[in-house]
Amino acid sequence: MMTMRPQTLDTLPRVALVATGGTIAGTLIEGSETWAYESAQRSGESLVMGIPGLLRRAQWHFEQPYSIGSQNLELAHMLQLRAALIRLLQSPGIDAIVVTHGTDTMEDMLYFLYLTLPAALLVKPLVFTGAMLPSDAEDADGPANLSGTLDFAVQCLPGSPFGCAVPFGLYMQGLFTPAQHVEKQSTAGFDAFDGPYSVLPNANWFNNFTALNPPTDVGMLGQFSNLFDAGTQAHPLFEAMEVPVVFCTPGNGPLRQLNDLLNRKPASVVVAAPGHGNIPEACVPVLRRLLLNGVSVVRASRVAAGGVERGGEFNALNDFEEGVLPAGTAGVYSESGSLSLSKCVVYERLRVLARSLIGQ
Repeated sequence: MMTMRPQTLDTLPRVALVATGGTIAGTLIEGSETWAYESAQRSGESLVMGIPGLLRRAQWHFEQPYSIGSQNLELAHMLQLRAALIRLLQSPGIDAIVVTHGTDTMEDMLYFLYLTLPAALLVKPLVFTGAMLPSDAEDADGPANLSGTLDFAVQCLPGSPFGCAVPFGLYMQGLFTPAQHVEKQSTAGFDAFDGPYSVLPNANWFNNFTALNPPTDVGMLGQFSNLFDAGTQAHPLFEAMEVPVVFCTPGNGPLRQLNDLLNRKPASVVVAAPGHGNIPEACVPVLRRLLLNGVSVVRASRVAAGGVERGGEFNALNDFEEGVLPAGTAGVYSESGSLSLSKCVVYERLRVLARSLIGQ
């Protein structure tokens, strides 16, 4: 019978906890007649100390690059967190990284990191988690999420007897979702992130995920990592780029918004149209003018699932597709594919930046 040697402090996994605020670090507002709370009130160290036994399960390294409710996430925050994670991924003194983050913009942050973290660095577990209720709520979900995230990350350490693929993504409510497929499915409820590509966090997670046949049009891991240096924490051009989303609803609202954009000339515009991205005919002339003025256009849908591909009822802008016109003479027209509206905006901002800086 094999006996396991008990772990001592110096044999425990070395885990960095990077806290950024969010509901998981929030507290209820005393005396409120509703369930009102303030997010980002506790540090990462405070969260670990508040969970019985958690402090003794790892050699912890705590960092807090900022502390916000994630509805206040700015592009500068995204760059700051990216820089911190690159440093920790490169550190020989860190075995795994756990990040606590607000759920409002969890999708935006993880997809940005998926596209901009150097793929070669992702050789140790990098797992995000959050909560749907503040830390002092009666049924707070943060403690179980944080504890489960640690267990999963440690289980998947390189050289672990479990033989896990190295995870990069989100652990919530006993499920793991790879970074490129994280999407908040509901504004409330503990299962808000239970998506079609969420899997059980065990040794077979990667095989189980692959068996779900996830879409492949989500970009490549590290696709835009060369746009920023490892330590970049501010990038004026990136932060100045505007990628508005215009919703097409009955009435002339979208046409007015598109005409306004002719004066501003944003980097790109995402058109959230009805059905399978069926952009109203009245919007086509102004979209063509935007494209001729160098503004890229993405045809997307107001519908949450199904995506938008080439074809269907709308083909009025196909002559502006990539490669049809000489590079640099006009904006580029494309479809969103399986990307959500949030992911479309992240991808477009990076794609246009790449074209501006290196002609990629």
